[in-house]
Amino acid sequence: MTDKKHTDRAVAIWLLVGVGMTIIQIALGGITRLTGSGLSITEWKVVTGSLPPLNEAAWLVEFNKYKATPQFQLLNFDFGLDQF
Repeated sequence: MTDKKHTDRAVAIWLLVGVGMTIIQIALGGITRLTGSGLSITEWKVVTGSLPPLNEAAWLVEFNKYKATPQFQLLNFDFGLDQF
């Protein structure tokens, strides 16, 4: 009977940790949304977007995408490619 109690307790802790992590993730997403953070990201490339552009032409393409975002138009309209 002791092993079952130990297993039940471990499962309960595992479930509570999972629920807690889910609540934290939802809260962080809500905070990100409410503060407008992340709006300058022009494309969400989960796998292929881990490397930055490797040459100036690629940087220019990404900068042109960024110039179309509200963040650039309202806050960073004076940015140049070198500051991007």
